[in-house]
Amino acid sequence: MHKRRKKAAMERRKETRKKNAQGRYDRALAWSERRRSELVYLGEGVSGGLQAEDAPATPKAGLPDIASPKALADAIGVPLAELRFLAFDRKLTAISHYQRFSIAKKTGGLRQISAPMPRLKRAQYWILDNVLAKAAIHEAAHGFVPGRSIVTNAQAHVGRDVVVNLDLKDFFPTLTFRRVKGKFRGLGYSEPVATVLALLTTEPDVDEVEIDGERLFASKGSRLLPQGAPTSPMLTNLVCVRLDKRLAGLAKSMGFSYTRYADDMTFSASGEAAAKVGALLKFVGEIVAAEGFTVHPDKTRVMRRGTRQEVTGLTVNDRVGVPRDVLRNFRALLHQIEKTGPNGKRWGKARDVMDAATGFACFVRMVTPETGEARC
Repeated sequence: MHKRRKKAAMERRKETRKKNAQGRYDRALAWSERRRSELVYLGEGVSGGLQAEDAPATPKAGLPDIASPKALADAIGVPLAELRFLAFDRKLTAISHYQRFSIAKKTGGLRQISAPMPRLKRAQYWILDNVLAKAAIHEAAHGFVPGRSIVTNAQAHVGRDVVVNLDLKDFFPTLTFRRVKGKFRGLGYSEPVATVLALLTTEPDVDEVEIDGERLFASKGSRLLPQGAPTSPMLTNLVCVRLDKRLAGLAKSMGFSYTRYADDMTFSASGEAAAKVGALLKFVGEIVAAEGFTVHPDKTRVMRRGTRQEVTGLTVNDRVGVPRDVLRNFRALLHQIEKTGPNGKRWGKARDVMDAATGFACFVRMVTPETGEARC
């Protein structure tokens, strides 16, 4: 009896081991199959939304219906594995999807540019053309919008008694992964799809380190909207829709006009409203702070009639135009080129003075056609 019981127990254990092994195999097979059809993990701290079971997504009118990350990969035209590779948030990696460099600001200092590599850039252009470009923005936004420019931005403030210009401090770094994902959610996309879209359009600041002769990229801080990605400008307009709506409402109630070009906000007024600048600045500061931004303390300008009034680099005293001193210097450059040739002469920071001069002449023609036509 003892031998029979021992043999039966051994057979049961053998059967249990076989059953457990089959279970592990089945789970591994299911996980492998699931990875081929789903994105289940894209990095620490950003993957929670991938498992959310939302109600069926209902994108806003005109936007493509993207039911899942797999559907997004199919729409972009890449395998799901490549979408995972492009969206994965790595704290330490030997691969970077961006090429980073600095350019000088007009006001001094350096601006950090993150230019996406070709595969990520293609995915971002799909998002820009098929999602962001079809989403509604506020009429006060003039930056990076087809049919609008610094000229249309300035035209709203011509001939006013007072022009007020303010800048938003650290504009792009303020737009975090969480805010960008929230905007995609606001456009009607599910939590998993919004998570992937936000990962594709943001990146963390990184430090380049070398370990055992290998160059690695170590992320620091949260993911932000990169300056240099084709999707970033339109995302700024979309994230700022509520800010623009509140500031436009404030301006209208106080007798001001309001426009925004990227991080540059402009208000203008004439008559009795021009005396309310102090109150305007107070309320604007409160609204900007409530929307998660900060007014740059050193870049607020109040320009009264009788002084040169500028909006996004163009004068608006009587009409939109290029500042006279700049035109005077440009005419002097053209005269010198006609007289002694282009050698040794410069315009701006361009290496080729003729290309720079031609480009600036075309810019003048865009602003004031009658002035620039003969030179472009």
